Amino acid sequence: MVRNAINELQDILDKINNRYFEEQLLLVSELVGNAFKTRNKILLVGNGGSAAEAQHMAAEYTATLSSRNFRNGLPAIALTTDTSFLTAWSNDFGVNDIFARQVETLGCDGDVLFAYSTSGNSENIIRAAEVAKSKQISVVGLTGSEGGKLKSIAQTCFSVPSENTARIQECHTLIGHIVCAQVEKLLGFPFAKE
Repeated sequence: MVRNAINELQDILDKINNRYFEEQLLLVSELVGNAFKTRNKILLVGNGGSAAEAQHMAAEYTATLSSRNFRNGLPAIALTTDTSFLTAWSNDFGVNDIFARQVETLGCDGDVLFAYSTSGNSENIIRAAEVAKSKQISVVGLTGSEGGKLKSIAQTCFSVPSENTARIQECHTLIGHIVCAQVEKLLGFPFAKE
């Protein structure tokens, strides 16, 4: 079991360790870096483990990727954390527009939305991405397998070639850390590593 999990992850990493994936990482890093340069922000959404990943990455930007690399905070909001809003909205209107409403209210032209959905088909993530797109907010999808519906909405979509939710989420963490480190480097923060 242990070796199987490690070997499975290694196989996926071998598949995404290519020039195209690297180019997409650099393009997204530039997109995010430019958003910060124009005083915009990033928004992050996901359900379940992907909600935790949205919060994790928001913390990396707002705090710092490494405590040994103190830098200015970068504006990032995980739309999964406001329990008063989340419970009020879902109680009154259901969960399908729970993130779309926040993107509509908090998002601005020039922001970037990171939309996490291992299937690529989570309705509340799709609706948030559609609202973002209508507001000129760039959408970066993080999915598994073929990317689902989210792939056709997102400006860029990282589709991890797997059906295994745990392996997909592990790769999403790697992608998030690479992008954040590259953004720090692009913004000229000292000691930023690739």
